[in-house]
Amino acid sequence: AGPKEVRAWTIQKGTLAPQAAGVIHTDFERGFIKAEVANFDDFKALHNGQASMAKVKEAGKYKQEGKMYVMQEGDIVVFMHNTTAAKKK
Repeated sequence: AGPKEVRAWTIQKGTLAPQAAGVIHTDFERGFIKAEVANFDDFKALHNGQASMAKVKEAGKYKQEGKMYVMQEGDIVVFMHNTTAAKKK
């Protein structure tokens, strides 16, 4: 695995977390487990110049969301997924 990446992806308002993950890669949607979410404004206010979510987590602003989570403007997301099984036909 290479270095961690940060990218912005455009999605429609009202998009659920699994479908947002699918914008990045279809395997992410198919194997969606959960989304770990923080708001960008919270990150900006709390990170103290560090490229880390530690301060955001300490402040209780980092949450785990499931398949019914509606993505919000400014979400920073880590998608957890597992796609070891073969694609269903």
